[in-house]
Amino acid sequence: PSEATIIVGNWSLSCSKPTELNIVNSDGQQQSTTLKEDLPGFLFESNRGTKHSFTAETSLGPEFSAGWSGKKTKRLVSKADQTKQKIRKMARDIYEHYFEVAQATPRGIVADLANIVIKVDTAIKKQAKSNSSSEWKEVLRSALTDLSELLHEESNVSAYELNSSGLIQCFLKLFGSATSQDKTMKVQKKAAKLHAARLAIIKEALPTATTIALVKKLLSVLETIEKLPVYLYDSSNGGYGLQILTKRLRFRLERGPGETGLIDRTGRALKMEPLATVRQLERYLLKMVAKQWYDFERSSFNFIKKLEETPVSFNYQSDFDSEGLIYWIGTNGRTVPDWVNPAQYGLVVVTSSEGRNLPYGKLEDILSRDSNALNCHTNDDRRAWFAIDLGVWIHPKAYTMRHARGYGRSAVRSWQLQGSKDGVNWVILSEHSNDERLGEPGSTATWTIDGETSGQGFRHVRIQQMGKNASAQTHYL
Repeated sequence: PSEATIIVGNWSLSCSKPTELNIVNSDGQQQSTTLKEDLPGFLFESNRGTKHSFTAETSLGPEFSAGWSGKKTKRLVSKADQTKQKIRKMARDIYEHYFEVAQATPRGIVADLANIVIKVDTAIKKQAKSNSSSEWKEVLRSALTDLSELLHEESNVSAYELNSSGLIQCFLKLFGSATSQDKTMKVQKKAAKLHAARLAIIKEALPTATTIALVKKLLSVLETIEKLPVYLYDSSNGGYGLQILTKRLRFRLERGPGETGLIDRTGRALKMEPLATVRQLERYLLKMVAKQWYDFERSSFNFIKKLEETPVSFNYQSDFDSEGLIYWIGTNGRTVPDWVNPAQYGLVVVTSSEGRNLPYGKLEDILSRDSNALNCHTNDDRRAWFAIDLGVWIHPKAYTMRHARGYGRSAVRSWQLQGSKDGVNWVILSEHSNDERLGEPGSTATWTIDGETSGQGFRHVRIQQMGKNASAQTHYL
């Protein structure tokens, strides 16, 4: 022991410099930890002599920030502080390079919206002074005409521009009637009279098409600003900070008392991203609790009715286009905007050599249209197959396949596309040997089918493994 060293049991604390503390455990291992005043963390040296630096995630409280010496030193910066500084700098750079310039020279549409707001405000003020005057009517007509021209093309005005222009607040005054109960009957009658006069001009000057376009834009604004509240719990002693945005909100569903028209999902758990809008949540819940087109009798499906009326032709355009049979069935004959996986809802039936359960993925995954390929395949079986009962009769002309997520060496190389009328007796429609068109995970390819099919055609199709994969070792399908 000395003035610069303190020994406590197996621990030795020494100061080689006024701003440096070295801690060593002498029990068998010569490992040391070094603390420095200007280091937001510590250095660790193993018994092998290798050094590792560790930085603190958060800084200590103010009672620990005075330092060890009387001289002024630079302030310690933790990882959290560094991240905050980096975000501030990035935000400032983005603002200076993009938003500041945009604010200085706003888009022409923004200026036009601002002029409309000014005209409408002017018309309301002039009407308040003299309702019988024609001046406010002309100003209001001019503003509504300008608005009609702006909304003629749907892409002209964005929801953000409409919301930030002040037009919505302005229209609340234009369409609203300030008839508060606190006001006298005389004032209320006058307000109602002014309101009726404005509505008469609006009906006259605002075309139906503009009204519809305006309502759609207002709905878009509502969907972008109406969000569930997200609270940022941040304090000096820590907190989630921006990490709160990565934590999903948890819900538990319960059907309302007396409700009989909706499917009972009581007790079902639900998770949602914190930045999702209320409208998105409504759409998701609607699909869960309200009957969709595929929940009704098969005879009611539009794609079935169309086939009963007349044969339908499909012409290949590109891989995973919207021109094929599976897309057509999943959109109920292209009568609904959102595609659903037909196998997931029993519109078609997928079977495989593995029975009901695949080693990876689900049977319906082979029909997925997700932008990212899913990982679904059979076991290493030289006679592996996937079959689809389409529920309709087809004369196939082309088919598209996609290699699953995984690795390229498991891509199929030799196989047959087979067709069947009864799911028992199969006919070869297309045969491939050492075909290398499928390679990397997610890669797609389309093959045409030569020859004509007679009669009704086929109701069942099957992919039959006929050789080893790209690895020349396995038979995964």
